[in-house]
Amino acid sequence: MARALAATEALDTPVAVVDEPIMERNLARMAALAAAAGLKLRPHAKTHKTAFVARRQLAHGAAGLTAATLTEAEVFAGAGVSDLLIAHPPAGAAKRRRLAALAERGIRLAVATDDAGLAEGLAAGVEVMWEVDTGLHRVGTPPGEPSARAAARLPEGRLRGFMTHAGQSYVVDRATAARDEWQGLAESADALRQVGGQVSELSVGSSPTAAWAAEAAAGGITEMRPGTYVFGDANQVGLGAQQLEDCALGVVATVVSVPERGRVVLDSGSKSISTDFHVQALPGFGIVLGNPDLVVARCNEEHAMLTGPADLRVGDRVVVIPSHACTTVNLHPELLFIGAGEPRWEPVAARGWRPVAT
Repeated sequence: MARALAATEALDTPVAVVDEPIMERNLARMAALAAAAGLKLRPHAKTHKTAFVARRQLAHGAAGLTAATLTEAEVFAGAGVSDLLIAHPPAGAAKRRRLAALAERGIRLAVATDDAGLAEGLAAGVEVMWEVDTGLHRVGTPPGEPSARAAARLPEGRLRGFMTHAGQSYVVDRATAARDEWQGLAESADALRQVGGQVSELSVGSSPTAAWAAEAAAGGITEMRPGTYVFGDANQVGLGAQQLEDCALGVVATVVSVPERGRVVLDSGSKSISTDFHVQALPGFGIVLGNPDLVVARCNEEHAMLTGPADLRVGDRVVVIPSHACTTVNLHPELLFIGAGEPRWEPVAARGWRPVAT
């Protein structure tokens, strides 16, 4: 990301920049990890929300993509992605209408749910990935017999498989979260098969647990859905899941005030860098490149307050690796890609939420 400052010298700040060679290295590394484990790779595209990166993931061998919203799924389908999992329950008549319209495009389509009632009346061809709670305690039924019993109530031919997300890997031991993740799915699949049910996919998803892909595959897992790996972020660095040199996304910001020794104010507040949760090993909301002792301690809408020693003056520029790449990208209408020829802008076409179909 060091080249980001030179690439944005003539631009106003804050600006979100992607170092394309670093991104490509991340894509290749995860694709190789999945292939070595014998797992299908279905990246969660909510991290980047751009058609260009979606196509690059497919070019690196992804079997399909995961989307968080119908808006994302519609944008990616329009960009030529023909195999999509929407990892969010399609509750409400409006969502079901949009889902039906998406299914009419002839793509392979699945949705996540933990409620058999939501599967009733889904458009023909839309499959269900039943969500199992393996420790995040968000969406999902308990592993093993409870999930098997619940999934068995789905209409015949509707169930594709079981899925889970080890989001707790950001706050607990990653190896433990990874094993809870795949073992919970394996127990659920075994319980379903004992009563005559069938599942074709067992899907896990988390960048922090991706390192245990081979172990998961040996336990019967068929698919992995990491997302943040494409850009990396300060959370991943704090966890040890990625290194600082793996971070392809940075926000270039300008120093607007140095009101006292040990406090620096940037023009990149909560409207341009994520203030999403941060892991225990990360003291603030990002990492300031070249200034390891600075902490992004606080953000208002248009201001980021840095604390710690730094030789910075008003007008200086810095690159902030945000705490969370996914929510940072969602704040920007475009990303500036650098390092592969002339800098160019790519629209973040799938950002936000549209209440009507695109």
